[in-house]
Amino acid sequence: KKTREMTFALVEQFHKLKDDFVTDEELDRARNMLKCNVLTQLESRLVLFEDIGRQILTYGKREDAATMCAKIDAVSKEDIRQVVRKAIQQPPTFSTVGIDIKNVPKVEEVTQWLGGDLPKK
Repeated sequence: KKTREMTFALVEQFHKLKDDFVTDEELDRARNMLKCNVLTQLESRLVLFEDIGRQILTYGKREDAATMCAKIDAVSKEDIRQVVRKAIQQPPTFSTVGIDIKNVPKVEEVTQWLGGDLPKK
């Protein structure tokens, strides 16, 4: 039963992000957490080499940590809103692992929720 509730809570958050801007505090916290995670991960040589390869394959060049942090800092509230609005226009993609998955909502149901057809609580 909890998987259904969790999925619904995530959909509700998408709708909030679609309609309302995040607060300055939320945006600053998210930026700081992402920068911390990126920089911490780059302390591992294995992750660093994987990151170099991914960047070269994706962008044709490697960006240093300062450039990545600057890009993270450049993300605006409107950027977040636009990404969420675009994302919820597409059918969701998700997978389920486990023995008892009967309470996991079907893709069609989540698609309806994302489209605004939310069930009453």
